[in-house]
Amino acid sequence: MAIYVIGDIHGCIKTLVSLVDHLDLKKDDELWFCGDLVNRGPSPTHCIRFIKSLKIKTVCVLGNHDLYLLRLSGENSKNTSDLGIKALLEAPDKNELIDWLRHRPLTHVSGKYILVHAGIYPTWDTDTIKKLSHEIEQELQCDNWQKFISNLWGNCPNVWHSELKGEDRHRAIINIFTRMRYLKPSGDLDFSVKDGPTSQNSYLIPWFNFKGALKRKERILFGHWSSLGLVVRKKFVSLDTGCGRGELLTAIRLGDNRVFSTQVIDDMLPTSCV
Repeated sequence: MAIYVIGDIHGCIKTLVSLVDHLDLKKDDELWFCGDLVNRGPSPTHCIRFIKSLKIKTVCVLGNHDLYLLRLSGENSKNTSDLGIKALLEAPDKNELIDWLRHRPLTHVSGKYILVHAGIYPTWDTDTIKKLSHEIEQELQCDNWQKFISNLWGNCPNVWHSELKGEDRHRAIINIFTRMRYLKPSGDLDFSVKDGPTSQNSYLIPWFNFKGALKRKERILFGHWSSLGLVVRKKFVSLDTGCGRGELLTAIRLGDNRVFSTQVIDDMLPTSCV
């Protein structure tokens, strides 16, 4: 049995199918996804349908673009300029696709691995990760989920405190799991810089380089940071290789760290911001 982990797909169904075919999956293999199934690419509807149809075990955590889609699903489809998302929101099986998506976890902890879209706050141990993820998942899976998700946008609070309550607490948890890249030395999140680490932003600390971030037994598997690209280390793997920008879609096989990549073959849509 092998576990393969795929980075951000961003609605690129042709590229996804090409990569999965290349993996030559066996019936007892598992396929994990780092989130951001939608937005930017032309076929988010087909991406979700394809993943749902796979006959092997799949795990997909939510990314910030997936949460954006969930928010839009309660609004008029005219509120988005992304043609792929617009088509999904007008699809005959829209409700089934949205229900499937909102029942995905924010994190997946299995053995010596943690799967998450963006990252893990340095002070959170494994039990805290599970607890905070579950807090959000309960809200997304309840009957009143659309009201819940409509109040989660914004950059504040930009630092974690266990005493946070209500919307501030939920927003902080979601921003850490799905949007985080850099921390300031104080532990505050910085959302202004999306580039990879350079001398120009050396005053910021990539979350995985923050003190204590990797002092855990699990290896962290994440996407989200396309400008960081593929990074394979003992304690973490970064897997967003720019599929949403027309570059590469990448998978890694856990165990032997073999990397599989395919060039994007979908026609990309104009970039939308989340």
